[in-house]
Amino acid sequence: MAMGKVYDIMNRLTNDKPVIKIDNEHEYAVNNSKNQAIFITQLAKDEKLNDFERMDRVIEAALGKDALDYINGLNLSVKATGTIINAIMAAISEMELEDIEKEAAKQAKNFRR
Repeated sequence: MAMGKVYDIMNRLTNDKPVIKIDNEHEYAVNNSKNQAIFITQLAKDEKLNDFERMDRVIEAALGKDALDYINGLNLSVKATGTIINAIMAAISEMELEDIEKEAAKQAKNFRR
């Protein structure tokens, strides 16, 4: 019996989680699974949520409730919280943070027009 070609992708399927380091004592693995990435993308586009609710929901979905509680306890500025959101989006997109920040700045400029 003839057998078709076998594609061995076992070594390519990793489940490594990117990590966001908030400070020297706090770093959190980003849940970058496909299903969670879809959920986070939907949250980011949910117009029923105000910007602050959206930020909290994205952080909790990606990093977990403990991370959200810790980050909210830091009383960070909106800009600093935006940096965390950008890092999450970079992690789930497997892009560089700088590229995500450039894209976010471009979108902010277009929004202001």
